[in-house]
Amino acid sequence: MPKTDAGATRRILLVEDHPVERAYLQNMLLALGYRRVAGLGSSTEAIGALSRQFYDVVVSDIVMGEGDGTRLPNELRRLVDAGRLKSMPPIIWISSLSDELLQSHVRLALQAGCPSAQALSKPVSRAAMQHAIKAALRSVDEYDAASPRPNAVRRDVMEVALGHALITGKGMSVVLQPQMSLSTGRVLAAEALSRWEHPELGVISAADFVPAAHRLGLDRMLFSRVTDRVIELLRRMHAEDIAVPIAINASASTLCTRDLPGLLEQRVGQAGLPARLVKVELTEDEPVTDWLALSSVLNLLRVRGFELAMDDFGAGIASMRLFSAMPFTELKIDRDFIVHMHREPASRAVVAAAIEMGRVLGRRVVAEGVEHDRDIQLLRELGCDVAQGYGISMPLEPDAFIEFCRSH
Repeated sequence: MPKTDAGATRRILLVEDHPVERAYLQNMLLALGYRRVAGLGSSTEAIGALSRQFYDVVVSDIVMGEGDGTRLPNELRRLVDAGRLKSMPPIIWISSLSDELLQSHVRLALQAGCPSAQALSKPVSRAAMQHAIKAALRSVDEYDAASPRPNAVRRDVMEVALGHALITGKGMSVVLQPQMSLSTGRVLAAEALSRWEHPELGVISAADFVPAAHRLGLDRMLFSRVTDRVIELLRRMHAEDIAVPIAINASASTLCTRDLPGLLEQRVGQAGLPARLVKVELTEDEPVTDWLALSSVLNLLRVRGFELAMDDFGAGIASMRLFSAMPFTELKIDRDFIVHMHREPASRAVVAAAIEMGRVLGRRVVAEGVEHDRDIQLLRELGCDVAQGYGISMPLEPDAFIEFCRSH
């Protein structure tokens, strides 16, 4: 049994849709000495909770009535990539499925990037749960030891500083990840990634401050600050006759405001820039709650000349509906499919289908997370011409990005 004080510091998220089983497992974890146990009834709720609060371990059922547990690994990966989650937590699956299916889900979690994954057959014994939790926490400690991070900043201190930084713009900057044509080697566009350096707290990871902005309701203000930096950079590039569009990430809630298209058009116009150089990239890190409002804003942005990209295509359950119903000009294939397309026929099939869909509909298709020459070769074979990732270029500071554009 863990020491009470150690158990009191660990946060465990329990995802089980059956209320009686959920209560039973919560009581079991409490009896084992873990005092911070949150119980939720679906993976949809779990993803929302994880975007607001870090948990050391996730214990999840697989088959649930609402929000199938199978979604969790990819959704967690997406939260990490979007900067809304610091790191992937270990997953302990609990289910009455066959051992073959349980082990398949273990592989799924590991492939997504979880530091460890285990599977327990229902009914779960207290001894099995105790062993699994200890192994999961050990994997987290080993991962942290192997990947030292800067000293953690107190959340409340960071949140106060973030509000001030977003109001004043001080310390806020962007880096640019280029998107390149695989056939010509030319830079076609870039994605702006936000950065924050505080004079006393130092460099604060986007994995910390982006979720904080979401918790504090400052998403729109963060979007505004990134827009300021992007427009400033585009003005410099425009003066040098470098016409490379730059994408700005925005959540559905950020976009679901009627005044955004007009304000964005005004700011771009005042800078003397054509709207086509600013691309709005919809992230799927939160569910769409008002489809009509989102559709209205996206259509207005397109009418005003802005390009629209859909991030992480295929990762979320709403991907197909979003892409078919909204006026996107570009879809970006989720990096998880790119990473696994060489050894998983299903991932390769998704990539091929997305490329063909883009071709038929006349939309640009961008492969994210391209890291190796073999990725580039296979994407060429499948007919995808645009890619971004460390195999193309790491994110670049503005000056370095301009130089990169000059040479490509």
